[in-house]
Amino acid sequence: MNYSSKAPTPTKPFWDLTVPEISQWIHALTPGIPNTGGMLFPVAAKPPSAAGGATIPPNQEQFATKMALGELLVRNLMTALSSASTFGNGGVPEAKRQKIDHNTNNNNGGGGDKFKVLDPSFAQSNNKNSTTTAKSNNTSELSPGAILSRITLGGLVNGMSGVEGGCVDTLSCIPLSDLQKDHHQVDPTATATKGIDAVINTAGNLILKDLIKLARGLLRSISARTEMDVMATTPRRIADLLCPEVSDSELKAIRRRVYDTVILGQGTNASSNLAALEDESKEIPVSAQTSKSEVEQWKKCTLCGNNDQASFILDRKNGDLICTSCGTVVGESIMHEGQQFRKFEGEEDRNHHGDAPNPLFSNSHNMGTTLGGISMQTGAGIGGYGSGGRKNIENVLRNAHSYTEMNISQFGKEEKKTRIGYKDRQKKDAFMQMVHATDALGLHEAVLQRAKEFFAGFRDDRELVQQFKGVIAACLCEAFEELSKDGQHILKKRAGEDAELDVDEDGPKVIHARASRRNDLHSASLAGKGGLLLDKTVVSHGGVAGGALDESKVKAKTGLPFESKPAATWDFDDCKNWMIEASKSIAKHWSQQSSGATGTASTNNGSNPAMAIPTGTKDELEGTLVEHTLVLCEYLEAELKNKNAGKSKVGVGGRVHTPRVADMGTLGIKWQKSHERGSGGKGGVGNSGRTIMGHKPGERSGRTAGQILLLLTPKKFGSIIKDPVAGAAFHKELKAISGMEQAKKWKERRDEATKARRNQMNRKPWLQKRVEN
Repeated sequence: MNYSSKAPTPTKPFWDLTVPEISQWIHALTPGIPNTGGMLFPVAAKPPSAAGGATIPPNQEQFATKMALGELLVRNLMTALSSASTFGNGGVPEAKRQKIDHNTNNNNGGGGDKFKVLDPSFAQSNNKNSTTTAKSNNTSELSPGAILSRITLGGLVNGMSGVEGGCVDTLSCIPLSDLQKDHHQVDPTATATKGIDAVINTAGNLILKDLIKLARGLLRSISARTEMDVMATTPRRIADLLCPEVSDSELKAIRRRVYDTVILGQGTNASSNLAALEDESKEIPVSAQTSKSEVEQWKKCTLCGNNDQASFILDRKNGDLICTSCGTVVGESIMHEGQQFRKFEGEEDRNHHGDAPNPLFSNSHNMGTTLGGISMQTGAGIGGYGSGGRKNIENVLRNAHSYTEMNISQFGKEEKKTRIGYKDRQKKDAFMQMVHATDALGLHEAVLQRAKEFFAGFRDDRELVQQFKGVIAACLCEAFEELSKDGQHILKKRAGEDAELDVDEDGPKVIHARASRRNDLHSASLAGKGGLLLDKTVVSHGGVAGGALDESKVKAKTGLPFESKPAATWDFDDCKNWMIEASKSIAKHWSQQSSGATGTASTNNGSNPAMAIPTGTKDELEGTLVEHTLVLCEYLEAELKNKNAGKSKVGVGGRVHTPRVADMGTLGIKWQKSHERGSGGKGGVGNSGRTIMGHKPGERSGRTAGQILLLLTPKKFGSIIKDPVAGAAFHKELKAISGMEQAKKWKERRDEATKARRNQMNRKPWLQKRVEN
């Protein structure tokens, strides 16, 4: 049989593959990777040097010999799978077949399995699942992929050897010649010696020990491929368990809606619970909202759009939460939380508050009450005759209480929305079904918890949830896909299907995830995490705590001045230089995407044809973006002039100032000392010493060009240059710069925490001595 080589990875499950597809999959494995099926084929040899002349080097002959041996073993295996795919008893009577099986100590079935590939457990389970027609013919069709997905090491060795009757036991993989003396050898001429050192003539005179080693690597790849297919079919199995009537396309559409709502924050925002947690002007994803205190919640400035959580400070005296970027009071009159919210022992102690609130439910559900048994004395006007009035009153009170708890979110409101109590009740039902589904499919607890978060966020956002069970299945599928990405990548490397894992001259590159993680942990600085400062150097980038890559030491790419300054301090020339460099980067990215597309332009969003990436050469795209850069420069120049003249439209809304000392008397606050306005003393609050325009004498007034650029949204970028696609690309590049600056800021704060911890250790030399010992 002739099978094509270097075929792509199969797209259907491994247990449904045919013989040619299995051969293609084996040939597609990366050659030379140890402990995988790639050991069957050698690594391609380098071309001979020109100085060597026309003679063929010896390694080329070895390469051809190993290739021929690998082809022979694969051909033997395909022949054995074709033989075992029609499993039957060959018309042998039952009593005689039992006698033959007893003598050979191998219940592998009848005439179809000539090479003893199937094990006894496979044969028994297959006989139980045989159809009526199959029983009448004493045969049962088996898929070659199903056989290979359940094959044992002994069965794989027998199939690759090409010896009829097998050379090892299918269960224990022990040579048949070593089991018992009364075992007869099916092919005595197949081996020159007995035992593990026997030479298999039908396998290219390969020693049995080496054949077992190759079979073990191939079995490892088969197991990894099977696990990958089980993970790939898990979403469909979830859907078949919860909503078998929902098709794959419908489930994909539901998953997309859940992802856009919970992760991207692009939901309907029609929920009353969502409106209570945030203002309409805020753009906070649902997954970032929990029932934490107002200080701990995710914050975003309504004026400048700042969402750096470290740039918000709390004025504990007045209860104001202030944005340090623009001075806006984001929250006011924040309630002071007591001792139970400020325990620093490492564990929360809120026993006197009952159970900890579940952030997936509403506050009314967490603080709700229930009515249990009510012991009442029946009498005149209460229980009637005193026979059954107590139960009736209990039911009436319980129903009234349930009605109040269910409708408490709608009391005093004119707008008709879905009751929060009803949403909480639907969440409980969905969580219960999720628990049953994860138990039935054996999914991890982390998948269940993540699926609950998805459903809670989606239910809070929507007034009506259509296809309830479909949404539950979509949440479970999305959670499983999110948490199984790393596992699929690891299985792909274990199977030897990752083409990026090349082999160099020093040998194959094997990634040990646990060893890399252990090196990161051992070489990380524990300062800032409650531990001691360990002065070591990280082994690999991306470690934890202080062992991460130092962003402050990264060299500039272009050497221009704007790379060494924060974006908020850029002047007009810096902004112009950045936009020119961004134009080159965007043009390069677009040209790469256009070259990767086949016949049509690639799109950012398939549902929005207006966001199609323009096609063209790199120079053409760069020229168009440079024209947009000139338009943006004209806009910045005009804004700077208008800002100096007081006519700018960027950042309108007025600056919010903290009240002065003279105005504190009207707020009922008593001050021990008072100072004149602008003195800068203890009595000067807020903008102490500033003019009525909000800046001190000699201080720079107005916004810089970089600040004006940072305040532009993607939509504003697109409206200025009249190109929404290019505007979104410029905004994305600018946000990348802001992200790098934020990472650098956090790195500096971690370094400060490390120094503070080190100073603490200097006061406790016995602690450092204990670590060194």
